[in-house]
Amino acid sequence: MKTIWHDLWGCGRGPIRHTGPQTRLGAGLLIFLVCMISPHSTWAGVVLVVGVVTAWLWACRPPFKVVRSTMLFGLVIFVPYFFLLPFLPDAPGTFSENWGQALLVPWQILLRGLCGLLVSVTTVSSLSQSDLREALLRLPVPKIVIAILLQIVHQTTVLYYETRQISSALAVRGASSGILTVWRVLSSLPQVWLPRIIFRAERVAAVMELRGFCETRPLSFDKVILKYHDYLVLTSAGLFVISALLMRILGAP
Repeated sequence: MKTIWHDLWGCGRGPIRHTGPQTRLGAGLLIFLVCMISPHSTWAGVVLVVGVVTAWLWACRPPFKVVRSTMLFGLVIFVPYFFLLPFLPDAPGTFSENWGQALLVPWQILLRGLCGLLVSVTTVSSLSQSDLREALLRLPVPKIVIAILLQIVHQTTVLYYETRQISSALAVRGASSGILTVWRVLSSLPQVWLPRIIFRAERVAAVMELRGFCETRPLSFDKVILKYHDYLVLTSAGLFVISALLMRILGAP
């Protein structure tokens, strides 16, 4: 995925932006549960997941290049299971059974992984980093978890740009061509990149401890009042989760 991590936050332009940050994050988590719970071995479960993910994509409306990059990234990760799992001698679906049963397991992995990845990226596109902070503060999340998650998001952006700077410096110095050169660069990266990450992590931990992140709950910068469309979005997402649970329990055909 070539999409810049920092630019991904808040790039969505869908109607979901008119809801509160906690509504967007909560609905995204519920729809992710639908993708994980729904039985993908039945047509009803597949239709439910595809319909819910499509509706969430329309509601958040991220840029097309983000959806395309996410789809390609997911296919690269999960499609190889179709070539590996049927050939495992002790796998639940092998060539001793029919092809449909053999391909059922990799199909479920592909659908769950791809839909979960799409929902996660789409949810991120509907939230800015400030919205994420406000959403976490309004959800029943422990304060230490909030502080850690926010620091992970912030430091991921910083490390991403730092890694790009190192890559650009290596490319300028001609370290991007030649197998031997590339191998020497890769073998020396842990001596440069990893110590910088460890040093930055220790410095962030010291700053968090100095500012009392674990002693007081972070304060909200804005006052958000839930409206009727917030409750409508959360109720709809909750109903989809209940439908997925009923399909799994009752075994919908």
